[in-house]
Amino acid sequence: MSALEDERWRWYAARTMPLPTPRRVALSLPLLGALCGVLLGLAAFAVVAALWRVGGAAHLAMPAAEAILLITLTGMAGAILSAEPARIRRARVPIGRAVPHAWWPPQHDPVPLVAACVGAPIAAGVGAAIWLFH
Repeated sequence: MSALEDERWRWYAARTMPLPTPRRVALSLPLLGALCGVLLGLAAFAVVAALWRVGGAAHLAMPAAEAILLITLTGMAGAILSAEPARIRRARVPIGRAVPHAWWPPQHDPVPLVAACVGAPIAAGVGAAIWLFH
């Protein structure tokens, strides 16, 4: 093979055989919410523990923990109570034809589940801080 034929072969092979692309890993929304909730819960615990350790700010640790817990529980309750059932939108399908399953709305609303997955670890972290530093 000459150099010219070798170049043509490389160009042709690269053109017809695309390189494999790595697959994307998709995390479910509740799992992602739980991971964020764990990080926020650890951060809340660390803030309350830091306030407790600082000599002049020990009196702020308990009100701060209670405020974080109140905000977390209020946010969870608000998200869960404001959830609405899935609405069926008008489909642009001629009358008499079946609507594909991909166009159907989801049967459940993910907001309450995600709110619980985010809020529960935060409440657990702050509750542990209140219990330990009381």
